Amino acid sequence: MDNKSRARLIHLLISKSMAEALVITAVAVGFYFATTNPNLRGVLDQADNTSITGWAVDEASPSARVEVQLFIDDTFAGDSTANQYRPDVHQAKRAPDDWHGFAFPTPQLSSGDHQARVYAVHTNGGGSRRTLQLIGKPYRFRIGQ
Repeated sequence: MDNKSRARLIHLLISKSMAEALVITAVAVGFYFATTNPNLRGVLDQADNTSITGWAVDEASPSARVEVQLFIDDTFAGDSTANQYRPDVHQAKRAPDDWHGFAFPTPQLSSGDHQARVYAVHTNGGGSRRTLQLIGKPYRFRIGQ
């Protein structure tokens, strides 16, 4: 194989690799937008032995109420809708009204350290798929000993 043929083959292989990388990127971006809602905002701001609270807003539809699910120590603990009174969310201009808070009663837990996570339920695919999207950061808390 002469140098000209070798250079052509190298360019062809590089072009093929670049095209494959672009296709994979397009698939990944499409998957991301099909399974997540980049407009969901919220915070899990308190957890203790009595309650777990926070707020959630879909900035693409700020008047809608977000369905949320609570997990404690990776175990499902309940579901609710973020429709509780939270004037601080409205005052911070995160929502057009005061009704985007959520509150869960803390279930019976053993003494010690625990971790709460709240996920927004994201419906996509014309309602045929439901995925969970983490709201805020996990919240570590302790039940007295």
